[in-house]
Amino acid sequence: MVIQPSPDSAIRLCDLVFPQQTNHQGSLFGGTAMAHMDKVAFLVAARHARRPFVTASSDKIEFRAPARLGHLLELTGQVRMVGHHSLSVRVQLDAEDMLTGERHRCTQGEFVMVAADRKENPEALPPVPRTRLPELDPSNGASRMVEIIFPGDTDHLGRLYGGGAMERMGKAAVIAAYRHARMNVTMAASDKISFEKPAHEGEMIDLHSEVIDVGRTSMRVGVQMDAENLMSGDRRTVARAEFVIVAVDENGKPSPAPGLVARQRNVAAS
Repeated sequence: MVIQPSPDSAIRLCDLVFPQQTNHQGSLFGGTAMAHMDKVAFLVAARHARRPFVTASSDKIEFRAPARLGHLLELTGQVRMVGHHSLSVRVQLDAEDMLTGERHRCTQGEFVMVAADRKENPEALPPVPRTRLPELDPSNGASRMVEIIFPGDTDHLGRLYGGGAMERMGKAAVIAAYRHARMNVTMAASDKISFEKPAHEGEMIDLHSEVIDVGRTSMRVGVQMDAENLMSGDRRTVARAEFVIVAVDENGKPSPAPGLVARQRNVAAS
């Protein structure tokens, strides 16, 4: 359904700008943008060293242009420099108009992350990775969302609620449908939701979504949720689902959806 990415400390994630995250002018709060960026910096640092980290400082955060209500946020983060017990992560935040596909850079910044266990673990951090974040093939709305499971997201056993997983998978499906169709969309149905393994508190969940089939006005979107233990690197698929999303016009009526794009690897295989 969705191809597994190769493990890498670099992070790319997508999210939407919702009304509660904006000011009276419909622009994303600067503090919310910084919170997203700090989360990415933590994930990059933890995946790089497989150790717990805390944010020591942020520097050179420049707000160039606003992200607005309904925009798609795409954040990327990569390790730039490594010291003995600290490292620097560069995070960039871009905004994308879901209907036109127009993108612009909103802000970028450097985050210094310090190993929280440096007193108990004197070993130096791994060097800067040679590999860089690969480009994501945007064909058929392919998108990724990365989040951390916090205590409020779990049951008494520390496992992610099924409803919370479904909410995140549904959002990922809508993002993929928007990016594919460049039209307003609405969810018509959820289908084939299977929970294969639990995701636990403190783990990273990585959602991969893309349009896998198109009818006249509807799109079937496949979503796969993986969980990763940030300390051990253990990674597994925890849930899969398919959603039916319908393209609609300005009056909310079903409208023809664009067909699938043939990817190069599929063409070569045929």
